[in-house]
Amino acid sequence: MTVVSGLIGWWRPGGGAGTTGNVALAAAPVSAGTHEIPFSEVQPFFQQFCYDCHSGAEAEGGFAIDSFSDTESIKSNRRRWERVFKLVKVGNMPPADVDQPSEEERRRIVDWLDRTLFYVDCDAPRDPGRITVRRLNRNEYNHTIRDLVGVDFEPAADFPSDDVGYGFDNIGDVLTVPPLLIEKYLAAAEEIAARAILTRDPNYLHETIPWPELRTDGAVHDSEEGKVLVSRGTVSRRITFPRKGEYAIRVEASADQAGPEPARMEVAVEGGGKQVFDIRGQRQRETYEYRVTVDEGRFRVGATFLNDYYNEEKREDRNLYVHALSVEGPFGSPPEYPESHRRLIIARPGEGVTAEAAARQNLLPLLRRAFRRPVTESDADRYVPFVTQTLQRGESFERGMQIALQAVLVSPEFLFRIETPGHREWTGQSVRISDHELAVRLSYFLWSSLPDDELLSLAEAGTLHEPAVLQAQVRRMLADDRIDRLVSSFAGQWLGLRKLATNEVAPDPAVFPEFNDQLRRDMWRESELFFGSIVREDRPITDLISGRYSYVNGRLARLYGLTGVEGDEFRRVDLPAGQRGGIVTQASILTLTSYPTRTSPVKRGEWVLSNLLGDAPPEPPPVVPALDETQKAHPDLSLREQLVLHRADPGCASCHVVMDEIGFGLENFDAIGRWREKDGDHPIDSSGTLPSGESYHGPAELVEILSRRRDDFARCLTEKLLTYALGRGLEYYDRCTVNDIVRSLRENEYRFSALVEGIVMSEPFQKRRAGGASAAP
Repeated sequence: MTVVSGLIGWWRPGGGAGTTGNVALAAAPVSAGTHEIPFSEVQPFFQQFCYDCHSGAEAEGGFAIDSFSDTESIKSNRRRWERVFKLVKVGNMPPADVDQPSEEERRRIVDWLDRTLFYVDCDAPRDPGRITVRRLNRNEYNHTIRDLVGVDFEPAADFPSDDVGYGFDNIGDVLTVPPLLIEKYLAAAEEIAARAILTRDPNYLHETIPWPELRTDGAVHDSEEGKVLVSRGTVSRRITFPRKGEYAIRVEASADQAGPEPARMEVAVEGGGKQVFDIRGQRQRETYEYRVTVDEGRFRVGATFLNDYYNEEKREDRNLYVHALSVEGPFGSPPEYPESHRRLIIARPGEGVTAEAAARQNLLPLLRRAFRRPVTESDADRYVPFVTQTLQRGESFERGMQIALQAVLVSPEFLFRIETPGHREWTGQSVRISDHELAVRLSYFLWSSLPDDELLSLAEAGTLHEPAVLQAQVRRMLADDRIDRLVSSFAGQWLGLRKLATNEVAPDPAVFPEFNDQLRRDMWRESELFFGSIVREDRPITDLISGRYSYVNGRLARLYGLTGVEGDEFRRVDLPAGQRGGIVTQASILTLTSYPTRTSPVKRGEWVLSNLLGDAPPEPPPVVPALDETQKAHPDLSLREQLVLHRADPGCASCHVVMDEIGFGLENFDAIGRWREKDGDHPIDSSGTLPSGESYHGPAELVEILSRRRDDFARCLTEKLLTYALGRGLEYYDRCTVNDIVRSLRENEYRFSALVEGIVMSEPFQKRRAGGASAAP
């Protein structure tokens, strides 16, 4: 098949048209008046090149092109025709074994499909898109719980994996609720409540040691009843006292009485005081209590038999029995509860305060934050009975609040992000979402969590939507440490870093013995720190392509051949000229785009197209032979030579001509990202010529070419981040929004903050389709 010049849109001068979903949005909207070319003018193309396979009841893939009679019928089946557009554009359709259109014919039909499927008038009212009721994903659940109740663990760690759509795990349409997840929600709520609210002071000690666990010194034996001290002897146990205070030392004891006086027992605390007790009665168990002030620390507590007596003639024998030892306290000190407990229990029943009133006082601020909206007394009244009924069963107020908290955490209002519904279909009208809905969108976009008090207060005041206020909040949130959540969640998915933690990335230990789990984590960390520096320092997003610095520790420095860096700590380093620059030359990306035993120029080129330039190639045709067949037939050729032979197949050439020519530029890096000059016995040839005619020698020159495609990269990153922010896939009508954001980026030197502000100020982020209840004025 003849390869069409300028096949992939981003290689065309000035950028080219694209699509939505799995294909990039177009660079610019088509001007009005140029898109109304009637279907009758292009129908002969489909008749000549498509009807043989795609017509009638037996149409291949169930897709009968002859059933479409006009442009409106094509638009009504837009998703299928988007795939037609992509396949025709890259030359995979018509198949290589049938007659082919000329390059001019192909260009004309691609332009017609582009205009028909993706034209949008940016001066007309814009469709803000449909937002699905969306549950919190695992990442959002963990952060929301941490920020809501103050417990620092990951309760969603054993939840079922979240489904992924459009490359992200926060897409409303794919976040299903399987039955197992309901069970996990219930179990997690119980554990969270138990950790967050304590039913007693955590520093209050109440420990009982049964006699078998006591240490013995001197004449002490075991009996069926306890430790029996037959002569001078001691039983003891080391106890950790949580803080200084008064403690009760209690010993349950009895005695065999003999002689003129009762058995005597001394109770003592190491480094503290002691008290002697007369043990009363014959084998009569009683508890003897000694109150003593003890410092914080670990001390031995013991009981000693003081007055042994034995009269062989009268067969009288005085013995001491110790059955248990316990410690309780400190008494009289104010409780020391953790921050989570103090946050949730701000009132307790007491003089003039009923249990109902105290529970309501605790629940109102909790519900406001948990439900992320204004709440009323009636909202709290739904949960107060959980507390009062617990008290009626004889349990504590704190236990009742635990149960109420569990009920809140399994409420749909907590587990789902629910907005006022709009029309499913676009009716030409949109309304602004409420300030509380805006606060939720903003906080889950940037922090993967619920709005903080400042956002909620501004929403309650009705001022959050004001441009100056909203921009100030964006800047505040970008400067907050919680922005690290955006870095790890978005970058981990957009760049594919999460794959490093899976079996998808498994360099062969026989070939790469240096690779281990620690190095795997180091690679991931480097890329996170690199992306994070652009976010936190508000650097140009173009640094992601061409930045001449990175973050390494000793292990990565050795892998990269850098000197002067040792130890586990990561530090920023400037990269020497000629080898590395930008994210694409980092070990994380180079490793996850390789096979276990070798590099893959194809995977590396595809990664650049999909993740940096927004022009993912289509799936390969099913009849295309695997590269393995070419390798087996020509084992003495270099990988580059094998790929050249492989793409000689017409079904391969259209996509491989782009992917391979990018990937060849990264061949100086082996499958775990080390620099090399040879691949086995074959010298590395890392030169290439792109379809645009631009040539390069080595990765540095390739990176330089990529860095000149600033707007293509800006468009790609905008589409990715906008998808993540909205929680839905982009549609053709989002084209104008993307264009506006890219324009703003260009005017603001491509700063990351301009990208975020552009998204937050956009109509899809701030509006919804009209319909349902009225939005806030």
